[in-house]
Amino acid sequence: MKLDSKKIGIVGAGLIGSGWAAFFASHGYAVSLYDIDESAKQAAATRTKTFLAFLRDHGLLSAEEHELAVERVAVADDLADAVAGAYLVQESVAERYDVKKDIFRQIDRAADPSTIVASSSSGLLISELQSVMDHPGRSLIAHPFNPPHLIPLVELVPGKATSAETMAEAKRFYESLGKVSVILNKEVPGHIANRLQAAVWREAIDLVISGVASVADVDKALAAGPGVRWALLGPHMIFHLGGGAGGIEHFVRHVGTAWNDLWSGMASWESLPPETAAVLSRGVQEEAEGRSLQEIARWRDEKVVQLLKVIYDR
Repeated sequence: MKLDSKKIGIVGAGLIGSGWAAFFASHGYAVSLYDIDESAKQAAATRTKTFLAFLRDHGLLSAEEHELAVERVAVADDLADAVAGAYLVQESVAERYDVKKDIFRQIDRAADPSTIVASSSSGLLISELQSVMDHPGRSLIAHPFNPPHLIPLVELVPGKATSAETMAEAKRFYESLGKVSVILNKEVPGHIANRLQAAVWREAIDLVISGVASVADVDKALAAGPGVRWALLGPHMIFHLGGGAGGIEHFVRHVGTAWNDLWSGMASWESLPPETAAVLSRGVQEEAEGRSLQEIARWRDEKVVQLLKVIYDR
């Protein structure tokens, strides 16, 4: 089978799959969308067009580029059609081992052995997923951050059987489309970014349920403080600057030690407290101030576009 270097197969047409579809189509790739649920496929086609229109309306695509991108997105009749001849397959089905392993098995049988198979999994281990494949060397995790058509990050994670060639080609490919890639040296549940998010969220939850502050003020403290710096730099470089002329070595030796008291008093629970859902639900409703989820998401995306234009020269 001759591969089409400009075709991407997307298996799993939910929010993430639709975002990937818009991203790839906006960068000149023909996209073949597939989902086992027929209504999900049609919803994804509509959602992808909405995402592409957003990119056009905010200056990330010209009118002509938008029109061409819309034409590049097609809905596949079945999985075999979606992956046939594809350069890369981006799997974005439900975050469950049984579901993903079944899909990986099907993709492995239907796709050309040289097709790269990338999972959007936010936390599962690729070694487990590729264990059902006859050609596991061409598979890896390529985890985006939502929404994939806007957020630059992609986490690339090799499994035990992933070839060095696959990792190198995946890095080249995603970066050629403007993604900012990070490569894990070894697998760990949640990869990098979600583990960092989980650590911060646990403390954010604990501050709320222990009565220290409201949901809105915890969110505000993070967004208007560290979040502003985090849009530009990670914690290590931030504290390197915080150490003055002595850099991070000075910070760790002289300032960082004061954090020991903070860490000793922080939350260490390993499962969500039973009141979490109710408390946070009330809190975010108050914080939303009557805005719908769609309104908040659109406000977020519009601000993300502004950040991308400033930070990444989009």
